[in-house]
Amino acid sequence: MSHRAVTIVVPTWNGRHLLEEFLPSVLQSVRRYAVTTGAEAEVLVVDDGSTDDTASWLTERMTAADVPLRLVRQPSNTGFGPACNRGMQDARFDLVLLLNNDLEIAADAIAPLVAHFDDAPALFAVHCRAVDARSGRESGAAQAADFSRGFLRVHGRYVPDADAPPPIPSLFASGGCAMFRRRLFLGIGGFDPIFAPYYYEDVELSYRAWKRGFEVRYEPASAVRHRFSSTIAALPRPRVRRISQRNRLLFHWIHLHDAGWLAQHLAWLPGVAIASLLSLRPHFALGLADAIRRLDQVRSRRAGERAAARRSDRQVVAAAQGQKKRPA
Repeated sequence: MSHRAVTIVVPTWNGRHLLEEFLPSVLQSVRRYAVTTGAEAEVLVVDDGSTDDTASWLTERMTAADVPLRLVRQPSNTGFGPACNRGMQDARFDLVLLLNNDLEIAADAIAPLVAHFDDAPALFAVHCRAVDARSGRESGAAQAADFSRGFLRVHGRYVPDADAPPPIPSLFASGGCAMFRRRLFLGIGGFDPIFAPYYYEDVELSYRAWKRGFEVRYEPASAVRHRFSSTIAALPRPRVRRISQRNRLLFHWIHLHDAGWLAQHLAWLPGVAIASLLSLRPHFALGLADAIRRLDQVRSRRAGERAAARRSDRQVVAAAQGQKKRPA
């Protein structure tokens, strides 16, 4: 059993009620890992400019906690990616498990994740199996990739067959329940602030890691129960959908370097935008306009990623495919 030290980072914004419900499972999991392995472990909560009583509530509990519990406060609300970046910077250890504030983690979930990093220097991240806390359905499994109708299809969730040999590749590690190698995370720049305040930052980061020659895996033995979108659900849905479409496009424009696939992508854009307007669901068209306004940033990022890439788009899609799969 691996005895490597671990930091658990939990970003939160106005989520005192969620921490009160879900943080005990995190502390229990850390306690179990420390006791069974003898390794050091800590929990670091990043308060992303909350206006509720998160900071005072947590401060009262820090001295009484039987595992190391720390608080880092952002002066203003910066979004999920920047808050996670701050947690990574302040983490004491090289293996960092990022957890959303609205999930319950199994007591024995940490050790199987840590084990992947033994003798795997190119491993960038490994993510958990997620179950929807409301429905009980499996909602987070391995992710396969494909390209069709002008877009990289990045949410090809699948459940590997029982006899599929490990390790199980996955296109991206969800930022809400995945362990990262801190040195590599910071080395390739962390979550890109162009995607703030939310959505697609974890897809882009993982794809960036794959393109640079690293690897992302899935560990079904590490389970979490996730109450999805507990924070985002309070935000206006049209704005959320618009930002999601904007970030989806930014991801493609930064990373889609295959000439044939890029040509197909550009050819599909006008039709998809017109269809979104005619259907009175303008989120794609509005997101497209927002993305176009960021073209200067995109050009700079695209040039940097082309220079740093060690794999082509087609090689990444092939590498992230599961050996045997059935839809989840």
